[in-house]
Amino acid sequence: MRLSLNTLLLSLIVVMFGDSVFAAAPRFSNVLPRGVQRGTEVDLTIYGTNLEDVEELMLYDSGMEVVSLTPHADEKQVGRQWVAKIKIAENCLLGVQRMRIRTKTGLSDLQNLHVGALPVVEEKEPNTDFDTPQVIEKNVTVQGRIDREDVDYFVVEAKAGERISAEIFGTRLGYSSGGNYFDPFISILDEKRFELAISDDDPLVWNDGVVSVIAPADGKYIVSVRDSSYYGDGRSYYLAHIGTFPRPKAVLPTGGKPGEKLTVTYLGDVSGPITREVTLPAAGGDRFGLEVQDDYGVAPSNQPFRISALDNFMEVEPNNDRTTATPAAAPGAYNGVISEPNDIDFFKFNAAKDQEFEVEVYARRIRSGLDPVVYVYDAATGNQVVANDDSRGPDSYVRFKAPADGEYVAAVKDHLSNGAPTYTYRIELSNVTPKIEADPTEFARYVQQLIEIPQGGGSGIVANVKRENIGGPVNFKCDNLPAGVRIECPEGWRSGGSMPVVFYANEDAPLAGAYSDINVFLDDPNQKDKVVEGPLFQKILMVRGQNNDRVWEENMDRLAVVVTQKAPFKVWIEEPKVPVVQGGSMNLVVKCERAEGWDEEIALTMLQNPPGVNSSGSIKFNKGETEALIPMNAAGNAAIAATPISLRCTAKVGNGNIELCTPFVPIRVEEQYITLEFAQGAVEQGQEIGFPIKVVKRKDFEGEASVKLVGLPANATAEDIMLTKDKAELIFTVKATDKTPPGMSKNIFCQVLVPENGTTIVHNLGTGTLRVDAPLPPKVDAPPTPAPMPVEVAKTEEPKKILSRLEMLRLEKQQAEAK
Repeated sequence: MRLSLNTLLLSLIVVMFGDSVFAAAPRFSNVLPRGVQRGTEVDLTIYGTNLEDVEELMLYDSGMEVVSLTPHADEKQVGRQWVAKIKIAENCLLGVQRMRIRTKTGLSDLQNLHVGALPVVEEKEPNTDFDTPQVIEKNVTVQGRIDREDVDYFVVEAKAGERISAEIFGTRLGYSSGGNYFDPFISILDEKRFELAISDDDPLVWNDGVVSVIAPADGKYIVSVRDSSYYGDGRSYYLAHIGTFPRPKAVLPTGGKPGEKLTVTYLGDVSGPITREVTLPAAGGDRFGLEVQDDYGVAPSNQPFRISALDNFMEVEPNNDRTTATPAAAPGAYNGVISEPNDIDFFKFNAAKDQEFEVEVYARRIRSGLDPVVYVYDAATGNQVVANDDSRGPDSYVRFKAPADGEYVAAVKDHLSNGAPTYTYRIELSNVTPKIEADPTEFARYVQQLIEIPQGGGSGIVANVKRENIGGPVNFKCDNLPAGVRIECPEGWRSGGSMPVVFYANEDAPLAGAYSDINVFLDDPNQKDKVVEGPLFQKILMVRGQNNDRVWEENMDRLAVVVTQKAPFKVWIEEPKVPVVQGGSMNLVVKCERAEGWDEEIALTMLQNPPGVNSSGSIKFNKGETEALIPMNAAGNAAIAATPISLRCTAKVGNGNIELCTPFVPIRVEEQYITLEFAQGAVEQGQEIGFPIKVVKRKDFEGEASVKLVGLPANATAEDIMLTKDKAELIFTVKATDKTPPGMSKNIFCQVLVPENGTTIVHNLGTGTLRVDAPLPPKVDAPPTPAPMPVEVAKTEEPKKILSRLEMLRLEKQQAEAK
């Protein structure tokens, strides 16, 4: 087989420099074309950086396959461009297809490719003048870009009575830069520049636009595309579908049962309602929708549609009050339209006392323009039982528990009492059932953690677990991880709401990747009869607007998990020989090994701290170091438990960073071995006092503990004291100089080092107060105060007690009175 010049060049680089030239952190910045027609085979040019060692183009959605993946023919583009030949199926899902690049050393960010039903043509400048628009045929998709203050015009010929539709993909393509993004404005104009239809943000297509008209006469019609604020930059890309296709904006009913065959009516098309018979799939999902087609074409994007096991009930007008409510049942799904301003729809159902339902309204989530408010009333009295507006964003959710046997009514209206023929809704009354789901924490804001596992290493996330209607410990499982990969979530974390999850790869795990179905499930030995599980999902932020608004996200029910080349370093935690006590601290010992010839810094961060424990996030192995200490501090109320911990270890390898997680090691938090009771003290500048502290033992220990008094004011000192398990009191001699500043020190505490297992357990115990006084000036008329008479002290084995300031003042007074 003949190798291309580019392939030979790559091979030569590998031989000369080894894997070090292959950078981690591959970046997938763009793809051309951005739109393709289904039923075709297309060459995609992939743009990015650190792409020298590309292994795979990972496609998330079904309907496409990668025929080949090769470096770009231009050797100057090594590491920056690849060409993927893609085959798109005839029945490929319309809309975006999500993809990532997997290399030997990492995983790229997410990019979207748009699949449509129409052939793709390029925008051609100049087309920014209304009088000189770009001439196009009907039923094409235009791939273009908007620059600052740019307007793109396209002209088509149409006959009277012919439908002209245009739908634009801008925001939904997922491109943004610097907090700005393309917010499309689209319109259809006649030859006299009269606007026949305009659209900025449409509920059906989020921030994008959609317009349709019936041509009033034979002639030319112009479609204009611009940014709504006339903004534009190098990443204001769009795909404009222009043709005779249908473009309804709603459907009734709004959902159906899995596998069911039913008749639906599409609403909002300029040519009138469209009725079709559809067969639903066995499962739906957030992106499921119905493909809308008639004799003149296919709508560019599908109509969102719910799949659920509930029976459908359709509203029957009039149903504008509880006395004319549409008969229904609970559980059930109530479908209808708030068709005009001030409309309100009622459905009636029976419920037994204490029967409980979840009342979930789908409107904006199925891309209706309705902003719903839901109510449940007692049908007999009209008394409101529950109500809700925005528990699900613009949509509504409420829990309803029947106070008595009887008939009840559910009602829905628009928040502002608006209405329109496309303001559809679906009220789902379902039995209360337990639910569990989880999603990863963002370690860096707006950046989702990637699961890139070096061979023989680990990659970690912190999962936020959401439980509804159930409690208990959970665990994680997956049946389609790459070979040689396992999931570990230590038992000590599983009952919480936030927990570390690490994916480990064997030393010999093959380099591979998969979009894995990772589930979180109830793993409670006390609830073995309950099977509850849900997805570990991820929301990938694609477009971020001003004020950090999350404009566009891609919801991923499967996570990309990849095995990468072995990292040139290994890090592990030495299991502590002693616990950290509440209110105490310890230094966690961490060690590393480095591959020969590699000596970069390695940053260390705790994957997740145990409850009530914090650790330094600025520790690292400097070049040449093989051991580091991470300071850890436990709060006074830290949870008493043995909790496994893991470290995130990040280092530069080649032109990018590699991150791995260490094996889990338990860290124990225990009660303090002793507690201390402080007395208030006062000392005069240039004097010394005895500072007594009562010791309360809680646990025996061997040997002597060293006790240091910490927090003394400047130029005040106290020597350390040794403490045994049988000692009940400590008396520090606090010495102040004439330079010790007067005032109150309120944060005096003791650092106690208790010996155990050849090391020490650090206790930080406090707090006490110490007041420093300036000496009183002598009285002018008074004779000098004679020195106090010495007091005879009986000889004992105990050392002489140092008097406190208060005791010294009392003694001086007694001596003066005696004289």
